[in-house]
Amino acid sequence: MSQNTIRRALPILMTGALLCAPAALLGGCFGGDEAAGSSPAAAITSAISGNTTEHKANALAPYIEATNGYNGFIITFDYAITPSLEKMRSGARQTSISLPHFTDLQKGLEEARAEPGSTGVYEDIDEKADAVLAILKDLAPLSEKMNAYYSSKGYMADDYAAAAQMTAQYLPLYDAFDAAYDALDTVVTAHHREVQQAQLEDLRKDGRTNAANFLALNLKARELIEMTSADTIDKAAAEAKITEINELAAQLPDIPALGSYRSNLNRFIGTFRTYAAGSEDGIEVIDDFNDLVSASNRVDLNDLDAAKK
Repeated sequence: MSQNTIRRALPILMTGALLCAPAALLGGCFGGDEAAGSSPAAAITSAISGNTTEHKANALAPYIEATNGYNGFIITFDYAITPSLEKMRSGARQTSISLPHFTDLQKGLEEARAEPGSTGVYEDIDEKADAVLAILKDLAPLSEKMNAYYSSKGYMADDYAAAAQMTAQYLPLYDAFDAAYDALDTVVTAHHREVQQAQLEDLRKDGRTNAANFLALNLKARELIEMTSADTIDKAAAEAKITEINELAAQLPDIPALGSYRSNLNRFIGTFRTYAAGSEDGIEVIDDFNDLVSASNRVDLNDLDAAKK
């Protein structure tokens, strides 16, 4: 797996601690009044103006869903998508083709842009999503046409004449899309970090130590996987990060809800170490990290401090 492919995999984001059901006006998922102010009036003002952490998390959620879906697909099928692109660039004839799911991404971004709770909250995301959609307007239908052409073996009827025409259209559109999507991906990931940091502070203010430690652990796990995007992994820094992760994991309660999560965490750390030693393919460490994210998404933060109540 190329470093560029690994880099593209990294924005697959944790959503379990990010999404929560609509809260009562004076409540919330992560600390209620304390996240908004010290009085009920302050909480009401913050909720109405959309300044709560929960509001920002919910505004970001549709974009995370859209980009996670796209990123997950291209990582899973990188073994087919990258060679198809390389053959198109070289002019080689293909009997089948593998393309990203542009139509699904287009649908997801259009839904995010139409979501009233998301519009205007992150203007940089809105702007970059619009730039991606402007390209997908042409790229998505073209990719569907190309898929149909190769699936029906149209090249057998026209000796690849249509293939050459469609490839000539596809490559500049794809290159423009790739740059625009990277810009979108970057700001979504940056705001995801901001929201998680805000959630972490809300949890700490509310005295929810276990939930805060769980969220902090996941942030550090992401920092660890991001080390794979470098040409060379700093093994000392990686081991220091693993120590921090294990220290936080040791502070979490020993409850059944965390059983699967702990198993996935240990497996991810083990695969990361093997990858850092040069004995593992990049796809394995990405897969195990994504399994960890999936396991974290199944954890209800309310369960972690339940024994303290």
